[in-house]
Formats: sequence, C-alpha cells, structure tokens
Amino acid sequence: MDSQLKKILLTDLKLPEAAIEAHANFEEAGMDSLAIVELSLLLSERLGVNATEDELLDAKTIGGIETLVAERRGMSCQHSTPSGGRQA
Repeated sequence: MDSQLKKILLTDLKLPEAAIEAHANFEEAGMDSLAIVELSLLLSERLGVNATEDELLDAKTIGGIETLVAERRGMSCQHSTPSGGRQA
C-alpha cells in the first residue's frame, strides 16, 4: 500500500492498522460516512488526488481506494509530462 495513503488512514482517520487490508470494506475498516468525506479532502490536500465521496464509496474496499488513488496519481503524472514542446 502507498505509504502516504496508509499514513492518512492510520494517522488522520485513526483506523486500526489491523483493519487496513485490501479486502476490507469500509465498515470492517471502521470508516463511516464522515470518514469518507474527510478522506476525500485529505486525498486532495495531501496527494493532489481529486476523488468525490461517491467515487470513494464506489471503490467499496480499502484496496479499491488504493487502486483509485494509484490510477488518479498516474493520470496526474501523465498529464503533467511535457510533450517535447510540440503542439498537436
């Protein structure tokens, strides 16, 4: 798991480390609707990942959130890569 995401889950959301398993759903991990809202804000502030509460809920598990974050971070990197100064 991404260390920054894990830090957010453990430190900011105060989830128990044993609950942070890829297959764990939000209830199993100890996350309620307020935690989802807070996670959305923290992902934006700390990681530059924009994910709505609905998108996070659609992820369904901790592993789903990890995949969503990885995909969004990958997209951010791809969009910020210069195209060699040439315009299409």
